[in-house]
Amino acid sequence: MNAFTLNFKISNIEQDFRDSKQCFFRAILQHQRWIFGLINIISIISHLVSQNWVYASLNICTLIIIMMSIKFKQKYPFIYEVVIILFLLIYNAYLAMEKYLHQIDAHYAKGFFVSLSCMCSLAMLNFLQRTVLVIIIIALHLIFGIDHHIQFFDTYLTYIMYVIFFLQFTYHFEKLIRIQFIEYNKLQQQLNKIIKFNNIQSYSIMYDERKSLILIQKNNKTNIQKEDQDEFNKLVSSMHLPMKNQKNRNAEIINMDNSSSPNRQTLKQFLLNLTTEQQNNNYDTLLRIKNEYILYGFYKKQVFTLCVYLCFDVQPLMVLLMKESKSETQEQELKFRMRNNQKQFNYLSNIFEQQIKKSIIYFKWIKNYADKQADIKIINSVLRMIKNCLIKGYTDFLNLENFNQIYTIEPNLKQFNINILLKEVITICNGFYSSQRDTLANLFQCEIKNHLNSNYIVSDLKYVKLLFLNLLFYISQFSQTVLIELDEIESNILQQPIIKIRILYQNSNKAKQQFQNLPILNPQSLTDLKHNSQVPLELELAVSLMLVRRLGPFDKIKIIHSKKRSNYLEFFLFKQLTEDFLLMPIVSLKPVDKIITQQDSLLMNSFSTELRLDSAKNSIQFL
Repeated sequence: MNAFTLNFKISNIEQDFRDSKQCFFRAILQHQRWIFGLINIISIISHLVSQNWVYASLNICTLIIIMMSIKFKQKYPFIYEVVIILFLLIYNAYLAMEKYLHQIDAHYAKGFFVSLSCMCSLAMLNFLQRTVLVIIIIALHLIFGIDHHIQFFDTYLTYIMYVIFFLQFTYHFEKLIRIQFIEYNKLQQQLNKIIKFNNIQSYSIMYDERKSLILIQKNNKTNIQKEDQDEFNKLVSSMHLPMKNQKNRNAEIINMDNSSSPNRQTLKQFLLNLTTEQQNNNYDTLLRIKNEYILYGFYKKQVFTLCVYLCFDVQPLMVLLMKESKSETQEQELKFRMRNNQKQFNYLSNIFEQQIKKSIIYFKWIKNYADKQADIKIINSVLRMIKNCLIKGYTDFLNLENFNQIYTIEPNLKQFNINILLKEVITICNGFYSSQRDTLANLFQCEIKNHLNSNYIVSDLKYVKLLFLNLLFYISQFSQTVLIELDEIESNILQQPIIKIRILYQNSNKAKQQFQNLPILNPQSLTDLKHNSQVPLELELAVSLMLVRRLGPFDKIKIIHSKKRSNYLEFFLFKQLTEDFLLMPIVSLKPVDKIITQQDSLLMNSFSTELRLDSAKNSIQFL
């Protein structure tokens, strides 16, 4: 800060200070303009009656400028400051020369009242502007407002001392204001850093006689919009407070979805109780002191620590501090994640034991014990079996990889023949199961019915292959006869052809409840993590749903049971997938919500012959 001018050396801080000071005087100026304008109107009438045309002209010009400043106060806020400076200079110059103009001595009485108005107006200016303006005014009065023939040196000295006294007061007053501003600005920055570092949300709340909570400040933001008020109302109405003791809080956190429990009360009700001094002593509070309450709240499957305290500003206020209480959920989350990680480790161990280890044993037999000439047919058969086992192991590994890293899948689009791809997948499944069956009667049999206009499609070859391998491995667990039907459909919604895939197989009916044991992809809440820790890690169908969502226009698979133990599984793929069809982020994909199970009779009543898996609003998954 400059020792003489008191200006801050950093221009941004100087500008912030001036803006802050301008805000301080803004309310005063709003009324001052009208009062100043009224004074000029009265003066105009008085001077017109007395035919004092100089005064009248001066007041009319001032009134016009004031009216302009009122009209353009938003666009040109500096106009009023210019008006004040011009008025003070012109008016004081005229009063100082009035003795010579009219030979009257009444300007001394008027000078007192003019001085009062000068003090109010000069307060708006910074120290340097105020000092320069006072020097100019004093010089005008000392030169033209005093009869130098009858005044002595002590009079001039006294006047100068008055000026020094005034400037000394304004200097220290301005300095004090600026020091206070620096301290306030420094504390405000520290507070903002602490709030940001600890991820704290702060709300200042005012309440009225209608028992409504009015948000007046949010995170030090005082310009509250209607959207902010609506968001706050939704928050306090949806956040629930527990009334259970400490030992039951872990169960309360895990089952926080049951927000409709009668033992819970909303944060809004709690705040209203505070305002009406009807506090309830049964809340699960960790600390309660005078005018301060610390408790827990549950909102959108998250736990928050709340601090509510009462304070008084111009009127009574409540301040709500809210922070996500990760310590309350971390222990349970870590337990579930450790269980899930252990299951995934066991999954990898099964891949090694069932596929990799078996292949290594057969390789060792070929290398050390097989007769390369006499056992050539057996060796070739074993090599094919090893290849199919490794493919099955790689398929399981890809499922686990996609289960854990669904956001890292990047498209690799290319054109390929889907009919050839399906034959290759069927050959892999036949080869794999030929080594698993004891008799030829149980061999996996699969047939393709292709009704496509062209077998070539543009999609991600790796994941289309993974999708069909998953579905055939899943179906082969309870059916050895499979029929794959491919149909091409022109969709009015998508304005491009898509492929309907229907896989028919033999199995008893499966209720929708039987699919609830499938793991959830990308679990977000403790409830999801707990679910995955309790169900087997069966990924074929779960990952297939994610792939259908990625490679096709819809996010669901139909598993329909018809007569005579006949079932079919149906889904859709793009015939020409482009990168423009970006999928929404996958958040807690629950397979049971994406599998449609119903009888053929109900299906025929609810769907027309056109493509209507679901409404376009809910099923189409591209942006």
